[in-house]
Amino acid sequence: MDVKSILVAYDGSRQSQKALDWALDIAAKTNAKVTTVTVIKPPDFSPTGEVNEFMYDAEKYYQPLLDKVKKTGRDNGREINTVLLRGHPAESIVKYADDISADLIITGTRGMGGFKSLVIGSVAQKVVTYAKVPVLIIKD
Repeated sequence: MDVKSILVAYDGSRQSQKALDWALDIAAKTNAKVTTVTVIKPPDFSPTGEVNEFMYDAEKYYQPLLDKVKKTGRDNGREINTVLLRGHPAESIVKYADDISADLIITGTRGMGGFKSLVIGSVAQKVVTYAKVPVLIIKD
């Protein structure tokens, strides 16, 4: 498989940082381009109609994390493109992967014990189900 473009689902969590680390390792071996996508899900309901304020605050929250991602890339000799989207996380990740013709999607998922360990996170599960390209899931 020729990997030229890797899309990493990134939300600032420990799991998404591990996914980014995997992407950088694979990119170092394949010279692939790395893009992270962070998705802000608008609230389903806002009694006061302050959705725009919520989205603005979320974007302010994520910007330093995305700056850190870019720095991580530079520290590893690689430019990382960061993208911030609004919408349903899984749908947005899959659509953006298609838009940029990604060859691989890498996402983290929460590790759970017992019966819950048989089920991956809902976003990761939907990405695996609907993506047109291979998906690498990094467990905690």
